[in-house]
Amino acid sequence: MPGAPNVLEDVHRSCAEVAALHREHVSIDDTALTALAAELAAAADDVRCAVRGLPLPIRFSSLEQELTLLALFHLLDFGSGYLATPAARRQSGGREWREALLYGLLGLHLGGTRLDSHKLKSFSMYDVNQVFGLDATVEVPVMPGVTMAKPGPLQPLCKSLLAALNDTGAQLAEAGHKTPGELLLAVGEELGKAGRTSASAFVEELVDALPAFRDTLLYDGRTLVLQRRAQNLAADLACVYGGREGGARFAFPDVEQLAGDSGPTTIAALRAKGVLRVADPDLAATLDSGAELPAGPHERALRAAAVVACDRLAAAADAAANSSSSGGGGTVASGASQAPPAEGAEEGKAAAAGDEGGDAEPSAAEAAATAAAAGAGGTGGGGGSNTGAAAATAAAIRPVDVGAYLCYLTEPGRELADKVKPHVTLGVTGY
Repeated sequence: MPGAPNVLEDVHRSCAEVAALHREHVSIDDTALTALAAELAAAADDVRCAVRGLPLPIRFSSLEQELTLLALFHLLDFGSGYLATPAARRQSGGREWREALLYGLLGLHLGGTRLDSHKLKSFSMYDVNQVFGLDATVEVPVMPGVTMAKPGPLQPLCKSLLAALNDTGAQLAEAGHKTPGELLLAVGEELGKAGRTSASAFVEELVDALPAFRDTLLYDGRTLVLQRRAQNLAADLACVYGGREGGARFAFPDVEQLAGDSGPTTIAALRAKGVLRVADPDLAATLDSGAELPAGPHERALRAAAVVACDRLAAAADAAANSSSSGGGGTVASGASQAPPAEGAEEGKAAAAGDEGGDAEPSAAEAAATAAAAGAGGTGGGGGSNTGAAAATAAAIRPVDVGAYLCYLTEPGRELADKVKPHVTLGVTGY
C-alpha cells in the first residue's frame, strides 16, 4: 500500500514505543551512551567493517551453495545464552553456540551433504546431536551402576533447532525451492524485476516464505517488530554479496535502515558498557547471572531498548567520526542526545500518551569455525577482513554495524569477553 510503513520502519517505531513505555524499568544512560559513541567513532573503520558474512577459507561450487550455508546459519542463530558458561559448553564439546553452529554446518558441507528441503525435513534429534554436538539428555544415576537418560538443560534448544529445520524444509518443498540458497536468489530476482530491491522488501518476503525467521511479539496490546535474524541475513547479503558478480539483486539501497542486533549478546554488551540500565535489582541479578529470563515484558523491553540504543549510538558515533575526519569541532555529546527522527518522534508520542567450491580438507573445519564463528551472522570486526572491507565504503556508521561490533567485542580475547553473560529465554527463537 503506497505510504504504508515498511517493516524496517515498523521495527524502529515499535521498539521506540516499547522502550518509552518501559523506561522506568529499562533505561538508556545518556552519559554512558556518549562515552561509547566516542569509542565507536575512534574505531569507525572497524565498526563499518563489522558486518562481514561467513569469512570461510573454503570454496563453494556455486553462489546458491554458499547462500544456503549463510541462510541456515542465520536461521539457527538463536539460543546463544544456553552455552554462555563453561559448564554449559561441556555439553557442546566446549564450544560456544555460534562456533558449534558453524562447525556443524561446515561439517555437513565438507561431508558432501546436500542441504536441500528433503534433508531439512528429515532432520532428527539424533542429527542435531551428531551435527552440532548438542546433548539434549543427561545421564542420571538411579542406583549404583545404573543410569537413566533424562531431559537435559539443552533440550529446549535442541527441540527449537529441530523445529526450525523441519519447518523450513517443509516450506521450501511446498514453494518448489530445493535449497534455502535457491530461495534467496529467487526472492532477490523477483524483487529486482518488480523494482523493489531493498532490505525492507527482502525481510518482508523472507519471513513470509520461511516463518521460522519471523520475530514479532505482542507487548501491552502492541506488536513489537524485531525480525532480528532476517535483518542480519539481509545485512550480510548487501554488504558482502551486493557488490559481487551476480549479486546486484542484493545491492539494497536502504541498508542504513537495518536495526542493530537485539539478541542477548548485544544486550549484555550494552549493559557492560553502562548504556542499558535496569532498575529492578531482581531483574539485574537474573541478567548478571546469565540465568533464564522468562519471556514477557522485561525480556521484550530489553530487546526494544537495545535497538533504540544502537540507533542512537550509530547517529552519535557517525556524527563524531565525520566531524573528526573533516576537522570540525563537533562533539559526540550533541549527537548522542539526539535520536534518529523516527525513534525520537515515536518515543515522544509514547511518553505523551500517558507515559504508557568444497574440495577443502575436512581438517580445516574446526579451525575455520573457531576463527569465523563469532564474526559470522552479523558479528565481526577488525579491519583485516577482506569481505568486510566492502562495508567500509559506506560513509555512515549504521545501527546494524553498531550491533555487530558490540558482539565482536564479546569474542574471546576482546574487551568484553569475560564481562558478559547472555541471558536465556526458553522457547524464544528470535535470538
